[in-house]
Amino acid sequence: MKRVLLALCAASFGIFVMTLGIAFAQGPEGGGFPPESALYDDVVLLARLLPLLVALGIAFGVWRAKVSQREPDSAPDRPTVTRHNWGTVTAHWTNAIGFMLGMITGLIVLRRLPRPDDLHIVFIIHYIGAGLAVFGVSSHLAQNAVTGGMGLLPRGLKDVREGLGELVEYTGIFGPSGAVFGLKLPKVIRETFSDTFRAFGIAPPKRLGKYLPAEKTFSYLPWAIIVGVIIVTGFIKAFRYLYPIAPPFIAQVTFIHDAFAYLAVAMLAIHLAAVLLVPRNWPLLISMFTTQVSRKHVQQWHPIWYNALVAREEQPAPAPAPSAPVTSMPEKTTRLRETP
Repeated sequence: MKRVLLALCAASFGIFVMTLGIAFAQGPEGGGFPPESALYDDVVLLARLLPLLVALGIAFGVWRAKVSQREPDSAPDRPTVTRHNWGTVTAHWTNAIGFMLGMITGLIVLRRLPRPDDLHIVFIIHYIGAGLAVFGVSSHLAQNAVTGGMGLLPRGLKDVREGLGELVEYTGIFGPSGAVFGLKLPKVIRETFSDTFRAFGIAPPKRLGKYLPAEKTFSYLPWAIIVGVIIVTGFIKAFRYLYPIAPPFIAQVTFIHDAFAYLAVAMLAIHLAAVLLVPRNWPLLISMFTTQVSRKHVQQWHPIWYNALVAREEQPAPAPAPSAPVTSMPEKTTRLRETP
């Protein structure tokens, strides 16, 4: 409950900061409403639905968090282990589909892809993608606020060094097991370059936990920043249809929104390359569809996580709470008096 309250306080603070920024963005000039167009009513509807989508995402995330806390991640007799619960998978793919729709339609609007004469349907799809992304992000944040899930956040420079080591490992310098398509470089090349990188403290970790250092440092964290900026700027761009915001400020917000959209396209290419080109990561990719990963894979490649799972399995099950003793009311006996 404390985490839920903390999340709600953080969301309230974010809304307060956004509102304050909008107020200061007015400047000395009056007005600020965009001119009405064929898309005006559509954007007004989107702006009014955004708070509802946030609320629905938070509710779904809290519900899935409570459900996942009651479900064990593993059992000794199960051949698979839960890496992601269904709430995480739903939030991930809702956000992913939303951003894919947003990126494609955004590139069409920016003339980076062939542009039709009528852009109305393109903008409608863009707004649908925005709604899906807002729901997915809200759900993800709410679920992690309840469960305290911070495993994907880098904890220090060690994660950065090991993440860099993993990226270098993709080239095959540290051996074929973690290389792109199992690439086998000549031994003399591997030894020469691996020793050089190790001298600077850059090497893949010897023992992995649940999440890869590269996953935490060079995937989740950059995505969190990019997605956060795009959603906040998108909110401002939508809210200008409900509240008067100075056009110069909107122009700056639009530039930031578009710039981070380009970064999202580049980040998507890097993200897909890391999971599609390295065979060792394929079971982790599959788990984002099925929630499960092979127990043997976890034991072989993620020993820190495996040991934690085994330790949790060996813990005795909590004893059921003793039921309150049932007290029966004493039967009242009545003595019949004999009449004389």
